[in-house]
Amino acid sequence: MKKRHLKTKFKIAIFIIIVLLVSTAVLLISNKILTTDNPKEETQSNNNTEEKTENTVSEAKLTIVGDFLFEQPYYDALDNGDDINNYFSLIKDYFSNDDLSIGNMEVVIGNENLESSGTGYNFCAPEKIGNLVSSLDLEVLSTANNHSYDRSKDGIDSTIDFFKNNSDIMTVGTNKTEEEVQDKKILNINDISFGFLSYTYGTNVKIPENMRYSVNLFRDPDTKTMTEEYKEKITRDVNNIRNEVDVLIVLIHWGIEFTNTPNDEQRDVANLLNELGVDIIVGSHSHSIQPIEWIGDEKNTLVYYSLGNFVSADDDISRTGEKFDNAYQFGLLSTLDIKKEDENISIENIQATPIINYYDSNMLNFKLIPLDKYTASYETTHYRYKYNFTKDFITNMYNEVITEEFRTN
Repeated sequence: MKKRHLKTKFKIAIFIIIVLLVSTAVLLISNKILTTDNPKEETQSNNNTEEKTENTVSEAKLTIVGDFLFEQPYYDALDNGDDINNYFSLIKDYFSNDDLSIGNMEVVIGNENLESSGTGYNFCAPEKIGNLVSSLDLEVLSTANNHSYDRSKDGIDSTIDFFKNNSDIMTVGTNKTEEEVQDKKILNINDISFGFLSYTYGTNVKIPENMRYSVNLFRDPDTKTMTEEYKEKITRDVNNIRNEVDVLIVLIHWGIEFTNTPNDEQRDVANLLNELGVDIIVGSHSHSIQPIEWIGDEKNTLVYYSLGNFVSADDDISRTGEKFDNAYQFGLLSTLDIKKEDENISIENIQATPIINYYDSNMLNFKLIPLDKYTASYETTHYRYKYNFTKDFITNMYNEVITEEFRTN
């Protein structure tokens, strides 16, 4: 009996094993049939997932600087043997390693018919300066500023023509013809579309009424105020391009020279541009750094009230004292990232670092130097070191004007 009982148990175990094996086989065959019946659907689903991951996020790295203000001491240094290739040697990587670089060209680029000048607040640079600027791998230059009309309409035309014919740089803010006023300045970079507008408060040389189309103004040149007519003009300009771009950047020449604080007009204009949907405002003209801020409630706009001078060469300015003579010698270079995710745009990783305009005690060896490379040797041999232009001066003004959120780590 004992043997029969064991045998029965053995048969039951064999039966259970067979049932399990058959069940497993049936499941495997069913799964294979289902997969075979819908191979296209599964492949398509995988492809769509991969496509969505690849196509919904785009990024662009930007570099933004202030005024390219070339003056006579630099031309004299070149005449005395300065190597023109040294000037940008320490900062070129910022521009070559980004996707979009932007600045303000505050001097006219001349030609054989326009006399060069770097004095008397009436500026016209020789073509070799245009070539130097073009070597920086910039994409956009504003040409609307108080020096735009220093060589009348001829200077406007020669500047536009130079960059159009000798570089890939797009100029914005001045126009050769009335028709060009309506041209939309748009660049597509890494699947992100950028639109640009540029304005100035006015020009040193008054523009004849029939030529006012040649420089984009945000003020009435007769009343020197932003009248309703000019507000409407700006509104039309913004509305004309806003829906065609992901990111709208306005470059604007405004404010009061030799100040670290934006005035009421700057804030009023910034608020108007914010209400109109502008993403980034880049200010210039003060020749000294001013704050960087986010403004707006429903719409956030990043405002650089002034990045100060990027290029300069005036060792002693008669209109101001030691503090702003020294502030004149450095500006900010800002980097930031634009991210487009689906249709949403974000502005991230905003940093601004001081760039010093170096020249030695003999007004030679001009070179732009980032703060982290401004060694004791550069500091103590700078022409203005004897006038208290020190690394501490630069750092203190930087920390006082620029909040920690936007300082370079």
